[in-house]
Amino acid sequence: MRVQLGLFDGDALLERMEIVVGPSERVDAFRLFRASHKLGAESADIVLDNFAEQVALKSVKLHMPIHESDDWESIQLEKYTLAFWCHLDA
Repeated sequence: MRVQLGLFDGDALLERMEIVVGPSERVDAFRLFRASHKLGAESADIVLDNFAEQVALKSVKLHMPIHESDDWESIQLEKYTLAFWCHLDA
């Protein structure tokens, strides 16, 4: 499953990236954080951590159902918003 991610502070886009979640665990490092991910039977297990000092987050664990998004989805993480779009074409 391919997942596009965008981390926002209010309306300001801090970083936008893409991960490809597969059956083996992978770690992708980005400018503001690290993403560890692995595809389970029913969900993608994604952990965001090692946030840069200017981002006031420690670790975020996501159990994202395997699905195709129709549009951007989002969740609130304290004062930040994590937007994501899931694609099953990976």
